[in-house]
Amino acid sequence: MRLVALAFTALVLSGCATQSRHTYDWDGYDSMLYAGYKDPARMQEMKLELERHIAEMDRSGQKIAPGLLAELGTLYLQSGSSDQAIMMYGRERDTWPESQGLMTAMIKNIERRKKAKMEVITQ
Repeated sequence: MRLVALAFTALVLSGCATQSRHTYDWDGYDSMLYAGYKDPARMQEMKLELERHIAEMDRSGQKIAPGLLAELGTLYLQSGSSDQAIMMYGRERDTWPESQGLMTAMIKNIERRKKAKMEVITQ
């Protein structure tokens, strides 16, 4: 009986240990983010890597990990590309419905700032 229990336990544990498939492909996002915070000059590199990774996920038909589209949108916004930021925030909202409130608020905020900026320019 002990031998059977031991064999079963070993089988279960070995099955868990060999399972390496993740639900989402983050493609080193955490290390990119850490490097970017340590050295802000590397944020451009992070933006390019996120663009590449998202394009790769789109081509392969895989679902993009939660937050990556919003992160890229924020990087676009920080570099002055508000239209691209709105597009990425919209994709995040559409891909991950639980982000709808935040992403809608971000989009509205950007649009409100763009409108205010245009009003100042036209005066």
